[in-house]
Parts: sequence; C-alpha cells; structure tokens
Amino acid sequence: MVTMENCERARALLRAGESRTASHFAIPPAGAHFGAGFCGAGRGFLGHWAHIVDGVLANYQIAVPSRINVGGPRSPWGDLGACEEALLHSPIIESNFRSDADFHGIDVLRAIQSFDPCMVCSAHFVLNGGTRVMERVITTDEP
Repeated sequence: MVTMENCERARALLRAGESRTASHFAIPPAGAHFGAGFCGAGRGFLGHWAHIVDGVLANYQIAVPSRINVGGPRSPWGDLGACEEALLHSPIIESNFRSDADFHGIDVLRAIQSFDPCMVCSAHFVLNGGTRVMERVITTDEP
C-alpha cells in the first residue's frame, strides 16, 4: 500500500510538471535549527530528527519501525512490548542437541520475524534454569 501511495503521489507531481527528484539544501551557517522527516514504510513509519547548531550537526536520531515492532517501548507500568512478551518462556522446539553448536533457535527466529520480517537480531538463550547462556545471531537469511 505504501508503494501504491508513493506511485500515486509521483504521478500527480509528474502531471503537475514536476520532474526533479531532489532539491538543493544549504545548511544554515549560524544559529540553531531543528528538522524532522517522516515517511511510511511497509512495517510502519520511519522518523528522522536533526539538530544543527552553527552549521554543524549537533544531534541526529532515527526511529525505525523495527525497533518499535520488535522491542517496543515499555508501558508506563513496565509491561513488555508485544514481541518480547511473545518470546518470554517460548518453548524450544529443537531436541536432541548435545552442545551449543547443535542449537539454532529457529522457533525464536520465526516468532521474531512474525512481528517484523526484516528484523536481524542477536538472541541470548538461557538454558537449564539459568546455568547456561548462549548467544546466537539470527538473521532473515536463515533457512
């Protein structure tokens, strides 16, 4: 839907005679300036914030949909985000693994990607009641 909306906006601009794909921007040489930009993406809205002081970028922040979709901010009462809650006490469907090398965490991968298919994450697994901790990097290119 985001792509369709952007195509419709582009067609309207072309019909109005607009053909530029970029516009010049000069960084103000003096003073404090703040700017923000937002755009829609398939997973949610993306936001950028910039603070320029005397021609120098003083602060830049970006809020990506993945951060909100997967981790999400805690509620005022400390409740977990939706994905964190889904992963909490998630059963491990792999069996018969004898060493850390045998463990892949594919069920955790599927749970995370059900919230955001573009998410790359590092997962920490606590096994055997907390006596063993493993770390795995789980990416969307896993089988």
